[in-house]
Amino acid sequence: MNQPVSLRTELRDTIKLAWPIVLSQVGNVSMGLVDTLVAGRISTEALAGLGFAANFFWTFTSICIGCFFSLDTFFSQAVGARDEKSLARYFTQSFWLCGVVTVLGLILVVGGSGLYLAFTGPSPTRAAFSSYVFSVAWSLPCVFLFFVLQRYWQAQHRAVAFTVIIIGANVLNLVGNLALGLGWWGFPRMEVQGLALSTVIGRSAMVLAAAGYTWWRFNRQPPKLEPYDRATQKQFWKLGLPATGHVALEVGAFGFATFLVAALGPVPLAAHHVCLMMAATTFMFPLGLSSAAAVRVGNFVGAGEPARARLAGWICIWLAIVVMACFALGYLLLPRQLLQLFTSDSAVIESGLGILFLVALFQVADGIQVSTTGALRGIGNTRAAFIANLIGHFPIGIALGVALCFWLKFGVTGMWVGLAAGLASVATMLLFSWYHKTRDLATLRKVA
Repeated sequence: MNQPVSLRTELRDTIKLAWPIVLSQVGNVSMGLVDTLVAGRISTEALAGLGFAANFFWTFTSICIGCFFSLDTFFSQAVGARDEKSLARYFTQSFWLCGVVTVLGLILVVGGSGLYLAFTGPSPTRAAFSSYVFSVAWSLPCVFLFFVLQRYWQAQHRAVAFTVIIIGANVLNLVGNLALGLGWWGFPRMEVQGLALSTVIGRSAMVLAAAGYTWWRFNRQPPKLEPYDRATQKQFWKLGLPATGHVALEVGAFGFATFLVAALGPVPLAAHHVCLMMAATTFMFPLGLSSAAAVRVGNFVGAGEPARARLAGWICIWLAIVVMACFALGYLLLPRQLLQLFTSDSAVIESGLGILFLVALFQVADGIQVSTTGALRGIGNTRAAFIANLIGHFPIGIALGVALCFWLKFGVTGMWVGLAAGLASVATMLLFSWYHKTRDLATLRKVA
């Protein structure tokens, strides 16, 4: 029997689940943010090379992570239905998925980096890129395994422990950056190589702590790893492939833009990366709400409470709008002060001012599109995000950005006008899709 829908109760429960997930998402990106802050103290070339390498790494890594988004649906709906047998099966089968995706990710990161370097001439920026990307690639298995464990426990509303783990890893990374990157406390000054090594150490510590927490929660008796189950893997990939496609289109658009901006020189590239890191940091807040939406909506769909599932989705979308409106205001009021946190190069700061204005303009749209994607994932729909990103980012966003950047000579600012237009288009399409697909409550059924 369905429980009455209470806005106050759902808002309270959503915030209770969302805040540790949001902090976890911010912690995930803050490692790269700290690397960027420290690289700016080394040189503009180091900042540009590390920034390009970090974007390159996360472009391919994020695409691979899209394969795991299907776990949100299966874990959360199994929890909502109190189907312990299915939950245990999905958990053990997720490690097979993790192994396959790790191999694919390493091929993409290492192979793609090698291909880029083969067609690039020697330069300080190229050297920084090579030093960072080939070292940080060793952390890829840790990133994926941690993501799987985190998804499993947050589907059961146990997210605080992972927030603590990520905060601890960030402190470790900061200490490592100062010691190995800048040579503090008598350590050798390894610069970009040291920053990458510190990140690898931090991510390794994260996955070890997450595995220890999982071992403890299972009372030292976790489910045994079952043989590869083709039927379950087919379920994962059926939802995971469209999610992978949508992530590939979204991060691919920003990655492709970064590749094009690299041709403009180290100053525009450094400004582009600094602004992209700030945008990525604020993006983590609605991304956390997106994960909360997937969990809450999935739980209620699994429990057979479609009205509460729809309400949970709308609450997360509106929370994302409010949060991103606040960040937009900050970018509009304090652009120069924010840029000065990353670099003292006046040319980079001046180039970044125009970009941050555009970042401010698309904050709300970015919040809408990612939170709505999570809500749709909760009902088992990953196709809508794929279609919206396919239409919005390339025929609209990249095409407009290239035209403004190179043909009309607006430079890096023109590229960001295109990116902003693409995000606004995606947000509009996804919001319409969520409204249309949840209008009839009878369609909100368990798919797992």
